[in-house]
Amino acid sequence: MSSEFHDRFISNTNPLKYSYEDHFIEAISYNCRYTGYNRLRPKRSFLTFSGFAETAGNTLYGASNLFLPMPDDGVYKIGKVAFSQFVKLDANLTYNHIISERHRIVYHAAAGVALPYGNSQSIPYEKRYFAGGSNHVRGWTARTLGPGAYRGDGSRIDYDNQAGDIHMDLSVEYRWRVWNFIELAAFTDAGNIWTIREYDSQPHGVFRWNEFYRQIAWSYGAGVRLDLSFLIFRLDLGVKLHDPSRIYYDSKQWRTASNKLNWKDDVAIHFAIGYPF
Repeated sequence: MSSEFHDRFISNTNPLKYSYEDHFIEAISYNCRYTGYNRLRPKRSFLTFSGFAETAGNTLYGASNLFLPMPDDGVYKIGKVAFSQFVKLDANLTYNHIISERHRIVYHAAAGVALPYGNSQSIPYEKRYFAGGSNHVRGWTARTLGPGAYRGDGSRIDYDNQAGDIHMDLSVEYRWRVWNFIELAAFTDAGNIWTIREYDSQPHGVFRWNEFYRQIAWSYGAGVRLDLSFLIFRLDLGVKLHDPSRIYYDSKQWRTASNKLNWKDDVAIHFAIGYPF
């Protein structure tokens, strides 16, 4: 751990420090998945849904509260390690509209929330949401979008700070199979992440009903896919259209030629395996 990282995240009163300290997770989770795809009718449009629910720390908190006195800092521990307490809910919905054997439009919507309570002031780092990358808003590289209208100073340490407790993702993708194993795509993505609580180190990152819609990032792009039946290699190029980090910075959030759209800051290239949704 560098001294810079320690000074910014650990040795202060910022609630985000709990994301980088040792913690114990005792959790129970439930996954469900439904797909309307029918192998006997492959040309028929279909819907796919997946849901995830996880809760952590309730058993430990109940037992600790029953048998142990409340610690001075208000946090129960196992040995010297605090245990996390939170609930997390996720939902994904995808609709494949089959136009023909070679053409389809895929609609995708996803949302999730992770709420800390009881023994925790923040969600563990590995349980938080990140935005950007090959499966999210593809105008941004992985983990460089959000939360909200947050804008870092461009240093390496901001990469670790761009995490949230709420996420939303909306996409539309047109897929055209031009050859047996080659597919082209055009897409547009929208979404972002937000924090539940307001933190000084993440200005404009908290979710507010009267502001969140202005902080939705939007991008568009195109891609090519190599379908080997057992594996799909994907190359996507995404371009920023609406960048919420500029709302309070220079008011040039709409990334067009008039606002000096540039390849360095406004274009991202992604190589991935499998479809984004």
